[in-house]
Amino acid sequence: MNQLALFGRGEKKLFNLQEASKWASKYLNRKVSVSNISYLIQYGRIKNYGNNGNPLIAENELKEYYRAINKKE
Repeated sequence: MNQLALFGRGEKKLFNLQEASKWASKYLNRKVSVSNISYLIQYGRIKNYGNNGNPLIAENELKEYYRAINKKE
């Protein structure tokens, strides 16, 4: 269930944890678990746009995070 939300002037494509895990796995061509995504939120690597225990992650933030990590390797 992809969700769209308005923030400021632009739209952000938001994923729940499961969708973010699938997206990241496909983007990186390796397994990225739901726990990996939860870790990124918990330690402030990516922002949580959800509420009431339902985390939502912006696609562009995931992409930027993994792009930056891949540059370091």
